[in-house]
Amino acid sequence: MKNIGVLGGTFDPPHGAHLKIAERSLNQFKLDKIIFIPSGNPWQKKDSTPYYHRFEMTKILIKNSDSLEISDLESSEQNPSYTYETLEKLQHPKENLYFILGSDAAMNIKTWKNYDQLSNLTQFLIALRREDNSETLSKNFPFDYELIEGEKLDLSSTGLRDKLKKNRMNNNDLPSEIFNYIKENNIY
Repeated sequence: MKNIGVLGGTFDPPHGAHLKIAERSLNQFKLDKIIFIPSGNPWQKKDSTPYYHRFEMTKILIKNSDSLEISDLESSEQNPSYTYETLEKLQHPKENLYFILGSDAAMNIKTWKNYDQLSNLTQFLIALRREDNSETLSKNFPFDYELIEGEKLDLSSTGLRDKLKKNRMNNNDLPSEIFNYIKENNIY
């Protein structure tokens, strides 16, 4: 059975930290592949960019890796996207399924719908954000997990949207193809 990682999110926009976390997870935990799953209707976020654009930008982000895939499993913009439902739909054994998330999301997992069912469906891999530490994470995350090694990353989609609106982007913030897609489609 293949070891599969799942990296879900709004990806509004997807950026280099998403890619780094995926690559680190592949190597550190010997995963066969990672599936990026953009959320169709992110129920905890208002006013997100239309799904089609977030899906296309995520496709651009991962296009150069044979170990990274994208799924439209959460493509419905009418119905809210819930992680536990998505993991159930994957029908992959828990011992071979790894849900990848940043520490910011991990520490808020108790606000997710049916969060208590998640540990029956997957194992957890968590990347610490710059402002977080493992002690705080341990106090706030209710399940067993493993930390994704490497320097803490400081990029956030919220910060990137703000930079885009203020015309303050630099070449390290976003891959150029995603930046061009954003400009061509007048997003943000």
